[in-house]
Amino acid sequence: MSKNLLLCALGIVAGFTIGFFITNAVTRPSAVAAPTRAGGGGDARPLRPEQMGEQLPPGHPDLSGGESAAGGAPAANSAEAQSAMEKADRSPKDFAAQTEAARVFYGLHDYQKAALYLERALKLKGDDYDALVLMGNTKYDAKEFDAAAGFYERALRINPKSPDVRTDFGNTFFNRGDLERAIAEYRKSVAIDPDHLNSWRNIAAASLRKGDKATANEAVEQLARIAPRSPDAEAFRREIERLP
Repeated sequence: MSKNLLLCALGIVAGFTIGFFITNAVTRPSAVAAPTRAGGGGDARPLRPEQMGEQLPPGHPDLSGGESAAGGAPAANSAEAQSAMEKADRSPKDFAAQTEAARVFYGLHDYQKAALYLERALKLKGDDYDALVLMGNTKYDAKEFDAAAGFYERALRINPKSPDVRTDFGNTFFNRGDLERAIAEYRKSVAIDPDHLNSWRNIAAASLRKGDKATANEAVEQLARIAPRSPDAEAFRREIERLP
């Protein structure tokens, strides 16, 4: 399931620098939909051992202080997080419960706790495609791009035909400054899906950063073909004109 969210709106306001424009044109992880935050309140205190009938399992998130203390952190104020955490911690060998808890914490932008539940899930099923992609997205959004690349690569070994995951894999190289490898991965995406808009956006952004007008123009023409009413193509054209 694809969320295809942009990291930020394209920098089309006059006066933006090329560097700012390029960085903010690159898409966020797009292969797993983040759940919406549940309404309502709640106090997500950590479970007491007597509530579970056993000691807290290894890797249980510490919700007693720090960023998860009441008064600011999503986990401390979300009934959804409390429910998912209780279910996962009562059944640490339940793969579905671990991944559901991870999805809830990911949706609350608590990437550290999402990763903890995904680590537990992947110990149970190390080749689960969706869990690998979600871990990649979690690490990506935490700006741990090296780690994200490893999980995306594992997922792509299972399903090499996902243009979304391939693009996100390419984004990890973009964010680490390897523009040639980033473009190579984006091109693999458009080889799978010639109309994959985010891949062409990212080819344009990476090419602009490289100063490669020919490739940037190629990407812009594809953007104009796929989404003729989108402002993206014109915005990129203006940035290409600024190149020396």
